[in-house]
Amino acid sequence: MKTTPIGMQEWMEYFRQATQEVVATALKFEAPAKAEKGAKPAPRAKRAAAVQDNAPRPGAYIAILSEGSSVHLGITATAEGCRAMARSLLGLHSAQDVTDQETGDAVSELMNIIAGKVKSRISERDQTLRLGLPMFVQGRIQETGSMERQAAELEVGPVTCQLLVYRNKRPA
Repeated sequence: MKTTPIGMQEWMEYFRQATQEVVATALKFEAPAKAEKGAKPAPRAKRAAAVQDNAPRPGAYIAILSEGSSVHLGITATAEGCRAMARSLLGLHSAQDVTDQETGDAVSELMNIIAGKVKSRISERDQTLRLGLPMFVQGRIQETGSMERQAAELEVGPVTCQLLVYRNKRPA
């Protein structure tokens, strides 16, 4: 069965679309508290800077495999951002605590749902796609020289996330 190669930008676009769809349907964040009159919201540049620092960014990753390719998708945030996404998926109030285990399980399940939507978007072009098992990682993924990486920032409710796509470099 012949498959059409899928570029990194295309994987990222499908990933972004699927994430936005899941955020709109499966996650329910509480409305932010109303700011006092005259108070200004935190500048977006400050929130975006948090993604660029070298702090560990926990997150969930999953492989999408086929006869012709293998990619890993990941969604990362700060530890508190992961807890906020977990609470949202579990339908918990923002003041309720979640354990590290619950956070890892919930963010991994969120990644599994998103990856299923990515797979369904691409399956028309490659019917051999299979999902791996999601895994939650506390730190950063260190890519090797044989890997290529695509990253994009996305707001998931009040959480600034980073979407990541990894795969082996294509031969020149």
